[in-house]
Parts: sequence; C-alpha cells; structure tokens
Amino acid sequence: MEYHRPSSVDEALGLLKQGVPLGGGTSLTPRRRALSSVVDLQDVGLDSLEVTETRWVAGACLTLQSLADHGDPIPSTLSRVCYLEGGWNLRNVATLAGCVMAADGRSPLVTALLALGTMVVLQPGEEAIDLDDLLTQREDDQQRRLITTVLIPRPRWLAYDQVARSPADRPIVCAAVARFGSEDPHTFGVALGGFGARPVLLPLATAEVDDAGVVDQVGRLASEAYAQAGDAWASADYRSEVAGVLVRRLLREGAEV
Repeated sequence: MEYHRPSSVDEALGLLKQGVPLGGGTSLTPRRRALSSVVDLQDVGLDSLEVTETRWVAGACLTLQSLADHGDPIPSTLSRVCYLEGGWNLRNVATLAGCVMAADGRSPLVTALLALGTMVVLQPGEEAIDLDDLLTQREDDQQRRLITTVLIPRPRWLAYDQVARSPADRPIVCAAVARFGSEDPHTFGVALGGFGARPVLLPLATAEVDDAGVVDQVGRLASEAYAQAGDAWASADYRSEVAGVLVRRLLREGAEV
C-alpha cells in the first residue's frame, strides 16, 4: 500500500486521484488490505473549530473528542451524541468528516447533524451542499472530492433521545430535534436514526408546534418513515411506534423552550 502525507489541501487534492483520504483511520483500518493507496490528512490543517453567532465552522479532521470537549457554546446534546458514537480511544482519532462518510443509520452524531441542517464544503470547487444530499450521493460520487469544512448551524435548542440495549449502546431507534429562531412560527429540524444505511431527515415546514395536532402529525410522519424498518435488532412495528413516541416527546419539549 502506498502512503502519502501531503502538507496542503491542494497537494492532497492532487493525490486523491490515486488514493483515498485518511483521517483517523477508524473505518479504513479494518479494510486496509483492500486499499492500494491512502492520503493521510493529518498535516493539512483541517482540524480547527470556529464559533460564530450563527454557526460552528469545523474542519473536516476535527476529532469527535475535540468537538465534545469544546464546551460552551457547544450544546451538551452535541457533546453527548459524540460520546455515544464510540469510546474514548475511538473519539480521539475519529474525525468529523470521516464519521459522516462512514456512518450508517445507527449514528447518533449524524442523526443530530441532520436535524441541525448541517452543510459540508467539498473541494475542488468550494461547493457547499446539505448533509442530507451528501449522504444520498456519497456512494455514487466518483469524483474523488474532499470534505474540507463542516458547517453546523447554531440552534436555539437541541435534544436527542434513543432506545438501545443499554444507555451507552448504539440506538435501535433514535431521534434528534433542533429548534431555530426566537419568534413564532417556530422552525424545527427532525431526524431519525437506528436503521438502514443512513439516518433520515423528516420533511418539515415552519410550524406552530404548540398545536397538539401538528405534534401528532409530525409523529405520524416519523412512524411512517420507519414503517418498513425491520431487521435483526427490532421489528418494523416496534421501530415505527417508538419513532413516533420519541419525536412527539422531543417536539413537546422544544415547544416549551
């Protein structure tokens, strides 16, 4: 296997034509024998975290532990989903972009990032796209582009809940809800995880969530999204029911903030 260690983004982009990007290596290491060339990004300088009034601007190589440890104004919920993503050793090497690209449907962090309306910046081209779109196309994108920045909007409120075999286990069903803005009507982002190849973002419009009818409607959307979500971990009926319960619970909490 060829090993490359560029010192700039431009150099890394040139090398991607012949190798795959290597961040923390947590997803690449188990299949290392199938790789012919890797491009180590640790010297490229993509591990920063900038806090602005409206969002967090995170470098693609920021580790999950660094994000979780940042403290205020990073909400405790965002730190919590980083902890749920893996143990101490994994969090200290796993990168934000690597987690996004390798995540399956049971990722607590990616579920929360979807609810927040996260965007990523791809190079070359400085193209900013929704995380939801990236997750849809990540297996089909053959252009060997590189995530350089992750743009995470700052919400008024963020909450996450899950059902799992144990409090620290990967979720069987999970939900994340973010509330934005300080005036009515409220804008919410809602995402579900616990099944499939990726978490899912519920298609919501601005809504008066103080209305119990709207809460029930969104809960039904969550149940419908997991109506066929059966596997060895749980039946589709179970996931569908729990998804609706979690989303309704979190929306009611968010409406009171």
